[in-house]
Amino acid sequence: MSRNKRIHVSLHSQKLVAYEGPTKVFEFDCVTGDKDHPTDIGTFQVFQKDRTHFSSKYKVQMDYALFFTRDGKAIHKSHAVGVGSYLKYLGIDSIGSHGCVRLTEEDAKALFEWTPMHTTVVVSLGGS
Repeated sequence: MSRNKRIHVSLHSQKLVAYEGPTKVFEFDCVTGDKDHPTDIGTFQVFQKDRTHFSSKYKVQMDYALFFTRDGKAIHKSHAVGVGSYLKYLGIDSIGSHGCVRLTEEDAKALFEWTPMHTTVVVSLGGS
């Protein structure tokens, strides 16, 4: 585990940025929760990783899942990122996830492989 690795999620910009020490390793567009299912704000840690996760609650595949809240919120793969990220950035908050942080398959896979257990995840309103 590298204590220098951390992930920042900006709800305003709909960006996920991963750092190792002061160095930005990844910057990805993401889609966060909608107005009825917001993504939790705060500082968390990755406590579970699941390469091929299926959500029984929402009946949806959540591959490359990095779980950061005990109620099931994770950073994971989704097929609905590009346009959704842009629309949320414009302030349309009726679209989004059920609180998870969605990434494209390529981005989710890269982040999953890079992220060790207990990596810090910071979710904030502002920038990364």
